[in-house]
Amino acid sequence: MGNTYDLRFSRKCYYVCLGICAVLGSAYLVLSVLDISLKELYPYPCFLYALYGLYCPGCGGTRSVIYLFQGDFIKSFMFHPAVPYTAVLVACYIISHTLNIITRGKIKAMLFRPIYFYVMIAVILLQWIVKNIIILTTGTYLPGQ
Repeated sequence: MGNTYDLRFSRKCYYVCLGICAVLGSAYLVLSVLDISLKELYPYPCFLYALYGLYCPGCGGTRSVIYLFQGDFIKSFMFHPAVPYTAVLVACYIISHTLNIITRGKIKAMLFRPIYFYVMIAVILLQWIVKNIIILTTGTYLPGQ
């Protein structure tokens, strides 16, 4: 019974992932066609960065998404490693479920596991700590941040 529940829950997550990817892809396409940058939509700096001069756990996320959409995976990883990690995970998840549907279960679908989420949280916290240690020990800010 647990396996059937896991597959049904994972299938619901699959449809949510497809929807989110469709919305993000459409938004990126519209912004690209209209030649609007994300900085124009939200020009304000990060509150913590502006107030304390330190990065918040999300700092660099928007630039990371932009570089990911442009295909520059190295810069995307440098600005916020959780973004490419999530993109690869979601891509594998969507592909495995799509193949599972097409082959009518002959190819097993990737099931949702909480460990994927915990790893993402760990990556976010680790990059946040490392970036702020660099600022506090050397006074050096990462380029573009």
